[in-house]
Amino acid sequence: MKRTFSLAAFGLVVAAAAAPQETQYFEEPPAKPQFSLRWDFLARYDRIDHRPSYELIDRGRFEVRPEVDFEPIGALRLGVRGVFDYGTEPDEYPEFDNFRSRGGALERYYALWTPGRFALRAGRFGMPLLASDMLWDRDIQTPGGAAAWESSDGSWTVAAAGFYAPQRDGDRSRIGVGQIVWRTGEETGLLVEAAASYWDFDLRHMPAIFMRENSARFVVDRLQYAADFQVTDLLLRLRFRIGAIPVLLSLDGIYNFQAAPKRDSAFEATVSAGRVGTPGQWRAFYTYQYVERDALVGAYNTDDWWFHTWYQGHRAGIAFTILPQTYLQVSGSLQRRLDTRNWVNRTLVDLVKLF
Repeated sequence: MKRTFSLAAFGLVVAAAAAPQETQYFEEPPAKPQFSLRWDFLARYDRIDHRPSYELIDRGRFEVRPEVDFEPIGALRLGVRGVFDYGTEPDEYPEFDNFRSRGGALERYYALWTPGRFALRAGRFGMPLLASDMLWDRDIQTPGGAAAWESSDGSWTVAAAGFYAPQRDGDRSRIGVGQIVWRTGEETGLLVEAAASYWDFDLRHMPAIFMRENSARFVVDRLQYAADFQVTDLLLRLRFRIGAIPVLLSLDGIYNFQAAPKRDSAFEATVSAGRVGTPGQWRAFYTYQYVERDALVGAYNTDDWWFHTWYQGHRAGIAFTILPQTYLQVSGSLQRRLDTRNWVNRTLVDLVKLF
């Protein structure tokens, strides 16, 4: 009897020890396809003054962007996003801005596949490369394809992308980009991120309204860029903390190999402190930019500055989170074109709801 009991007890112990290992013989049930709905919102007051020979500009802008994402399997995401704008200016394209004043459109439609350490994108999607606003406006979507590989420790990323006609109404440009990114450091200390990129722009049939301050000339009764654009971009970002406050220092240098001397270089320096997202959180920033006339393509960079190229300027602002993922930001900029001594003052008041 004792022997039988001992054998039974031994069997129970063996079974208990083996039970946790049974999972290796059975696959986890596949994750169910998931839908998600996200949206963001911008309400902006914009005032531009001190422009000689121009009237004061006061205008408003309202924009909402809903996005639906579908993940049929864990490594694949399909997304669609619309954009709806209403501006107080009646012009279809407000001066120097990258958005249509009134109307709606299908802004983004893409597939993102992340097998292993790769990320592959196709369709029309947000800028997948590391770039400052001086080079690329994040609101401009990038139709085409992009591929990136990241090392197992996350220290290196190598990426390549090709885009076709990012602007609207006649833009037929083709853009090829290669980039390498290096990262090091820890979140509790100093984080360093350095990127080197090469951009090759084949600018075709760009509507004159998007040429902005870049040099242009008439060729067979058509306005074209006077310079070609083969651009290198060197970007350095340092992240650290002062007490509990996160700080970002960003330095960006751009050079166009095809532009004439004194028209070929651009530089940006930004310092930012704090963060937004949770009620009570705040963020303050200051940015200095010096952009020569043909250093970069003014059709694609940020419209938060009044001029797009050929200027020197300062911009500063502060934001305060008033609701979850919702903040109010006040910012101001001073800019002058490099061929004048006249400064343009611009004030922006933004109410932003994040995704």
